[in-house]
Amino acid sequence: MDDYDVVIIGGGPVGCITGENIKNGRVLIVEEHQSIGVPLQCAGLISKNGAKELGNPKGVVNKVRGAYICSKSNMVKIGNEEIRAYVFERKVMDKDIAIRAGKKCDFLLKAYGEIEKDKKGYKVKISHLGEKIYLNPEVVVGADGSKTITGKKLGLVNNKNREILSSCQFEMVNADCDDDFVYVFLDKRYSERFFTWIIPMGDDRVRVGLLDRGNCYNKLMKFINENETAKEILKNATITEFSSGSLPIGYLERSVKDNVLLVGDAACHVKPLSGGGLYFGAVGGKIAGEIISRYLNGEIDNLELYDKKWKEEFGNEIKNSLIIRKLFLKLKNDTLDEIIGKLKTKSELIDYINKYGDMDRQASLIIKVLKIFRFWMGFKILKDLL
Repeated sequence: MDDYDVVIIGGGPVGCITGENIKNGRVLIVEEHQSIGVPLQCAGLISKNGAKELGNPKGVVNKVRGAYICSKSNMVKIGNEEIRAYVFERKVMDKDIAIRAGKKCDFLLKAYGEIEKDKKGYKVKISHLGEKIYLNPEVVVGADGSKTITGKKLGLVNNKNREILSSCQFEMVNADCDDDFVYVFLDKRYSERFFTWIIPMGDDRVRVGLLDRGNCYNKLMKFINENETAKEILKNATITEFSSGSLPIGYLERSVKDNVLLVGDAACHVKPLSGGGLYFGAVGGKIAGEIISRYLNGEIDNLELYDKKWKEEFGNEIKNSLIIRKLFLKLKNDTLDEIIGKLKTKSELIDYINKYGDMDRQASLIIKVLKIFRFWMGFKILKDLL
């Protein structure tokens, strides 16, 4: 195999977008699975801006205008006539992005890539169908997801700067729901550290899932069997697909070391409040592509500018969201229920959310909501903390 200027470990959307945005040099994308887009590890709900950053790929199966936010005993409807997000068939979407990247990059499927240190930096060892391949690229990109072996070997990723949550999701048919709105359940009876969802795919199909710390299958079954809203929506539904995965929540102070940089989930470029990783991942992947291009051209002598650029773009959003998430984790289920109940009575606040709400920049909006509830919230939070 010929040598490459850049090797990207991981052929998901962010790895492909990184490769697509490298303007010069030979790029190889190493993907451990035999096909792009499988296995499914995502709910497939992507904001309009997120879809734009991804290059408006194929695969849209539904368009949604908002969400029903459900707690233990309350529900509030957020949204209006404006389309807010798209639901994607991820297999189709991922393949479409990979096809674009394939016009500029080579792929090696069913191949496992890992970095090894040498005197000049890091090289790549690839295991492919029983063969060992060694490459010495100028740049290595770790796009190897939440379990990133690349990040761990670099010493950039550890249990102190991120938390790993597990996911479980069913695709179901013959569901009866409002196809224009997703359903988000903030109810710690089912997910203590995140939330549960029902996402309409159109034509009576839905994705039903949750994120939490372990035992997700049993928790999801409990939700389906016990939650009154879920029971009504899914009373005649049948499971047609099961998927599981993991999600990193955290912030990396450094995502570059020597000639290696991390992108996407490997770099914790994930929204801590919703778990969405494709918007920040795509933005970060484009930044990585630009920095790598400049490095290969000799305009800059290292990759450190990548950290500076992505932090300027969305670093504060992740940091502020992590602070809010810490607050969420402290709240008791009854307090969450009361917050949703009060929000339901604040029509002017719902109008504000509908007008200014941003799926990709959630922290500032939530801070606004908390300020409106500041006296009541302060008392309730104090009670929960004591």
